[in-house]
Amino acid sequence: MRTSRPGFLLRSAATLAVAGLVLTGCGSSDDPTDSKPSPSAPAEPDHEPLTGVQLPEGKSAARTHPAYIVKIDNTSASAPQYGVAKADLVVQELVEGGVTRLAVAYYSQLPKEAGPVRSMRATDAGIAAPVGAKIMTSGAAPYTFAQLKKHDVEWIDMSTPYVVRDTSKPHDLLHSVVGKVAKAGKATEKDGKAKRPGDFMPWGDATTKLAGGKPAKAVDVKFSPARTDNWVFKGGKYVLRNNYMAKNGQFRADTVVVAQTKTTIAPYKDPGGAIVPVSHFTGRGKAWIMRDGQIVEATWVKKGEKGAVTFTDPKGAAIKIPPGKVWLDLIPQGNGQVEPGGVSVK
Repeated sequence: MRTSRPGFLLRSAATLAVAGLVLTGCGSSDDPTDSKPSPSAPAEPDHEPLTGVQLPEGKSAARTHPAYIVKIDNTSASAPQYGVAKADLVVQELVEGGVTRLAVAYYSQLPKEAGPVRSMRATDAGIAAPVGAKIMTSGAAPYTFAQLKKHDVEWIDMSTPYVVRDTSKPHDLLHSVVGKVAKAGKATEKDGKAKRPGDFMPWGDATTKLAGGKPAKAVDVKFSPARTDNWVFKGGKYVLRNNYMAKNGQFRADTVVVAQTKTTIAPYKDPGGAIVPVSHFTGRGKAWIMRDGQIVEATWVKKGEKGAVTFTDPKGAAIKIPPGKVWLDLIPQGNGQVEPGGVSVK
């Protein structure tokens, strides 16, 4: 605030009175109305990072627990798989012997248990890193640990109380490990640090529709001579006919995405002497997106393990994924030692 001598105020009263008329008309930096904050723009509605489902107004997707990925066996020996139905997202990857393994991701809800839990692969870096997910695992090869550490991926193994052995199955050491997902999430509450993962997919909104699709009520997705997924569109969802999930715990996908990825061979072999393929969910490749009984061909692009994936149509236009549960198949391009995968519509 400016201060003046009283004598000066008496001599200048008339001048100020006239000047006040002018200042009132054109405004002044001392005008109290100038200091009022402008109305803030309404906050954008938040959505679940692993499903794209919009949250009620005022609700945030930030939570005190991170996203979790549980590595689950995907052979007949794993039946019945449990906890999969509550997942936000499932990724299927090729492992040794031509069979596959699941990376089952949770964030919007955490099941009490999920499994049977198996070991990680280097492929998991490109799946977990984009959303900062912690992987629940029974273990891994030294090469895999090094690759995940390189990309800042954390894991939770059997040295913790959150990945434990089911003592009621002493006859099957490979398929008796349980992931205590809700317990792990509960343990993070004391930290009180809410954080929201980045989006796993380029989500659209409830009005988003895929354009240029062809009918696809039954689709086969080939990983290897030993594994082909048989997808059918039924009741508005995609159902995997040849799965090993419990009958009352089926994961029903709103969208199925297939990404063909570069494949290399890990510098070690499994205990049986088989080569271990690594599917690199980085770079670019061909993609197929199934939704509402239609299939769309696309190109996927992902810059590095930590990068977010994007999709474009044959004309180069960006594709948004409608909200909902997604099943992502990472099939191999093939490299001489591994046969290329493929997609066929029946």
